[in-house]
Amino acid sequence: MDDVLRPPQLDELGLPLGWDSQGGGGEDVSDEMMQRFVAGDFSDLNLPQPSSFPTPAEVQREARERSTEALSSWNKLRQILERHEDVIRKRWMKKTKTQRTAIVLKAWPNMSPAHRPDYEAMRKENPSVKRPEGTRFREAYMWPNINIEDLTKGKTLLLLLNSRGRNTPQMFAHADFEAMRVGHVSGACMPPFLNLYTMLLEGEAVETYGRLVSWNDDEDAMMKTFNGLGFLPGMGLMILEIQQRLLSFLVTCCYSILHEMDPDAMINEGVIKPEPSPLSDGAEYPTLANIAAEAPYRVPALLDFNRLKALVDAKRASVEDHIRGLREDPGYFADVLGDWSEHRQEKLLDTNRRRHPVLDEPLFWERVIGNVVTDAYGGLVVWDIISEQLTQLAALQTKYSEVITPDKTLPQEYLKALLKFRYTLEQSKKSPILQLKTGLPASPYYRSTFVREPHVPGSNMIRLQSKTKPDQLMWLFSNLWTETQLNLLGLPGLIDEIEHHIQSDPKEKAKISSWVARVFSELGLIARIRHELEIYQPWASGFDNGYAEFRDEIEKDFPRRFSVLADIHNTFQSLSVAKFGSPTDGRFYYPSDKRRTKATTQSLRKAEADLDLFWDKIDSHYKRKLGKSLDQVVHHIFKETRRPLERTPEWIEPVKEKKNKTTAQPSANQPDLNLDHHFTSLRLESEESSKFIPTEPKVKPKTRGSAQDNTEMVEEPTPAPVEDKQPVFTLKNRAFKVFKALFFNPSQNDLPGEIPWADFLFAMAATGFAPEKLYGSVWQFTPATLDVDRSIQFHEPHPAGKIPFRIARRIGRRLSRAYGWHGGMFVLE
Repeated sequence: MDDVLRPPQLDELGLPLGWDSQGGGGEDVSDEMMQRFVAGDFSDLNLPQPSSFPTPAEVQREARERSTEALSSWNKLRQILERHEDVIRKRWMKKTKTQRTAIVLKAWPNMSPAHRPDYEAMRKENPSVKRPEGTRFREAYMWPNINIEDLTKGKTLLLLLNSRGRNTPQMFAHADFEAMRVGHVSGACMPPFLNLYTMLLEGEAVETYGRLVSWNDDEDAMMKTFNGLGFLPGMGLMILEIQQRLLSFLVTCCYSILHEMDPDAMINEGVIKPEPSPLSDGAEYPTLANIAAEAPYRVPALLDFNRLKALVDAKRASVEDHIRGLREDPGYFADVLGDWSEHRQEKLLDTNRRRHPVLDEPLFWERVIGNVVTDAYGGLVVWDIISEQLTQLAALQTKYSEVITPDKTLPQEYLKALLKFRYTLEQSKKSPILQLKTGLPASPYYRSTFVREPHVPGSNMIRLQSKTKPDQLMWLFSNLWTETQLNLLGLPGLIDEIEHHIQSDPKEKAKISSWVARVFSELGLIARIRHELEIYQPWASGFDNGYAEFRDEIEKDFPRRFSVLADIHNTFQSLSVAKFGSPTDGRFYYPSDKRRTKATTQSLRKAEADLDLFWDKIDSHYKRKLGKSLDQVVHHIFKETRRPLERTPEWIEPVKEKKNKTTAQPSANQPDLNLDHHFTSLRLESEESSKFIPTEPKVKPKTRGSAQDNTEMVEEPTPAPVEDKQPVFTLKNRAFKVFKALFFNPSQNDLPGEIPWADFLFAMAATGFAPEKLYGSVWQFTPATLDVDRSIQFHEPHPAGKIPFRIARRIGRRLSRAYGWHGGMFVLE
């Protein structure tokens, strides 16, 4: 495996993230350079210069001035909200966007107009090129969350008022400095430098908030800086400057909203009222994008390992379902192969407009099959390890709950577990980033904007050239695989910006294929977990220092944890199965959504036999190399290996029934031929059919027996009786129609059409799930009022927003396996 990009040790000490003596990223800083930095010697070092070199007296004087103003504004804001927050909320929500804009511009003239102005500033000027007069965009870098677009949207300003007025400035110190990450890491906004001192931001008094402590007077002061319990003086001054202006701005906004009131009366008169109820974003269903967008305006969240574990366990279960689908459903297997094949760079024409020669060779499908198999099984291993580590962290957090306080360092056992988890996330992000790097340029929308350099015989290298200047979306994505830019912007911030860009403009969203959306959703979950660690303050500021101390132990532990992943990848390298797994000859044509006839049954059985043969070859290869099949390699974590695959029985001619019968239910001795429910896979895929499967004309099924009661669905036969008594859901017609399609019985007259995604969300919510959109195309459905133990994830169809019938059947099977659901559980209200 490639060497990990090692976390830098001086990130929070005023140095650019990833800095080293060669100007690269991720290397250790030598002891000599560390000593020179601490001594204030910047000569001949590849470092941005500090903005100034003040004396201790100058630092303390500036700190006192800024602290006095910041705390004064905070006290005014607190007292205003205690008396008038409910009125402020009502008035703000009634104002138009134009009126809101006028209020914020009056309080902050020349405010940045758009979301993330620091990103735009970085695009307009190269921050690494120093200008004599400094950056032109200091405000954009220092206060990136203070912009017209965000503050005039919804309840954002109200969230900011509530969080800053109801909580002490100390709670936001680390978050405020992290918010200006781009300006700090790039060197566009460098703090002043004072050697051998620490600034403490503690309490609510000017004597303690911004207090300067000499390392000579307090032997613990230096370690507080390195452990995140204190700040370098320059950092402290920047935090005070940020808070001073921000709190003054919020007070001025209150004056404008309560314009008819005297400012002194606003503070001193009136009854102190209870704090109003928490604000919500007003969306029908929560999304991680909205949560991330609101996070800078709320109180920094507490680290909730159980919440993160719920997200990870649902992801892990979806990967397990995905593997089951690859082994059980030939149609699903062909769809996945088709998706991966359409995102390989061999699909691009070269500069002479010639196809890549490997496209006509079995080697191309060897590569695609290798991608599909190792990605599926490797993903299961990765998410299982992440889940296991989260379980351990939750237990340790509980174990040490009484001693974890902001003024103390973390217990060593807990700290090492956090650092190992952080290292795992750093490694885990590599695979989806590499997939996006290779797959996005080859995706259907962007394929025409790139060309390959001509193929060199005997070489596997593919080099691309861009035919046009990258658009903003491609520029954002390219930062993911450009190491210096990723270090500069940070993975969580960059992921949030890409998601915001995609969700804000349907035209931009249309550029993203369903395959790209799925890979991006995986990277997004890793980024979200990493973000939760980054805001675990004040301790997160000391993670780099802790990593340096325990580095050897952390790096030795990683190969042991991921040895199974290495076995999966290394063993597949010598395998050749293209002639068994290529879908180009229609080998996996699988009409599971068609009415059962002798012809369709034969097609189903042939495709299943071909798929079984393919996996037999895979398993035989692993048995020869490792002594066990691929499923057995992950048997300790793959629960679905214990469930036999469902296969189509041979066709039996149905018994013709007499016309005068009024009912026609299958007898106890008659085989049930409605086997459509057996032929589904386990993960919601895109609406795009694989181009390698011929499209069959739709066939309207004949009615077998009398028409069914339209107020209740026909229950599908189940392989075995369910011991637990299942609930019966009485649903409105909108939700009922969804489940009627998901658990469709082929004896009914008409095949269902496509299901609007909005209707699917409504239906799942009606049964007691709480839908939540994660990143990319993934939605998580968490039990809210439903008595089940696990959550489940599905991919939103893209770009049409409707679920085709064949995909609906797959969803039905996943719900059946996860919760034991069947068609008879749903009745019309």
